[in-house]
Amino acid sequence: MREEMKIMIVGIGGVGGYIAGMVGQKYKNLTLIARGKRGEALREHGVVLHSDFHGEKIVKDGVIRECAREVEEIQDLIFLCVKTYALEDVCQTLGSCVDDHTIIVPVMNGADTAQRVREYLGKGLVVDAVIYTTAAANEDYSITQLGQYTRILLGAVREEEHKAAKVSAGVLGEAGIEYEIPSDVRQAVWEKYIFNCAYNVITAYYLGNVEEIRAYEDRRAEFHMLLKEALQVAKADGVHIRQHYMEEEYQRFMRLSKGSTSSLKRDVEAGRPSELETFGGYLLERARNLGVAVPLSEQFYDGMKEKIRNRTD
Repeated sequence: MREEMKIMIVGIGGVGGYIAGMVGQKYKNLTLIARGKRGEALREHGVVLHSDFHGEKIVKDGVIRECAREVEEIQDLIFLCVKTYALEDVCQTLGSCVDDHTIIVPVMNGADTAQRVREYLGKGLVVDAVIYTTAAANEDYSITQLGQYTRILLGAVREEEHKAAKVSAGVLGEAGIEYEIPSDVRQAVWEKYIFNCAYNVITAYYLGNVEEIRAYEDRRAEFHMLLKEALQVAKADGVHIRQHYMEEEYQRFMRLSKGSTSSLKRDVEAGRPSELETFGGYLLERARNLGVAVPLSEQFYDGMKEKIRNRTD
């Protein structure tokens, strides 16, 4: 029975907490990896999800562990919901949890995340995933999901992983999470990544919310150009991007709710480790390898590195 699957979620922040709050309603054989005060809060109160879309949810059945190394049972399905800079270290803790049948779903930022997981683990079935939601952890470690829309796109670039994508989708669907299995998951991954390369970088560069970017004509033009440069890299890399992507994503940016900002901006502002290398470094590396000029992306990346150095000195 699918309900008896052993499921692990690594990282109980906004995305991981949302998935845990939903999956835990249906699946009781659940292990959550959370450290420090977050882990303590989960042990005391469970996963508390305040969702505009699904209502109030509480999950108290999950087993809480500080590290996946403490888990000695092979898991059937693992959701990775951590920052990209922590991915390699996290994968090194999963050895006792993964065998060749284990499905691993990184619900994370980046264009190469699933491939990195394959390389780090060397076993298991890795599913590419993209999530569209607004979810964040609160000071008390409860999770708030905003808006009437959350969807996870799942797929596989390797034939042997297609069935794993369908199994993962089935688990999400039974838990009440909307999902889609697109015909071209690489397109789905890059279409979100392109937007994030522009949105995360420009909000972090100016340390502003969307309305502080949209208020200035030059900043609007910079956002548009950052989108265009990332799109050019994707196309040079052989990724099919839908027609009218630029216009539609620019208009989506212009419609974002007042106060919206990026995780990169929040992390840089707070002096925390950030995903700059995901949204800037990786794009520049691909651009160099493919011979694509991305001068504005390079300017913003260099400027962001300087800002981060100045804030940590």
